[in-house]
Amino acid sequence: MDHVEEREFALRLELRRVFPEGYDGDDDGYGWADALPGLTAEIVAAARQIVARAGWSVRPANRGRPTDEEVTLVLERDR
Repeated sequence: MDHVEEREFALRLELRRVFPEGYDGDDDGYGWADALPGLTAEIVAAARQIVARAGWSVRPANRGRPTDEEVTLVLERDR
């Protein structure tokens, strides 16, 4: 069995929008964040391209959170 070492690196994105004074709250149902699924797909695709050029492989991993809340990628150094 191979010996495996691991380290963790987190990239956290926080979405926010500033509304003008007098805004009554989430009346729009957070409609301003509707573009998030497309943005996260682009971010994941870009990460995959970058690590592949650097001699790493990447695969998705699931930690039980929905993909609109968290995306986990496992990067493995090519031998």
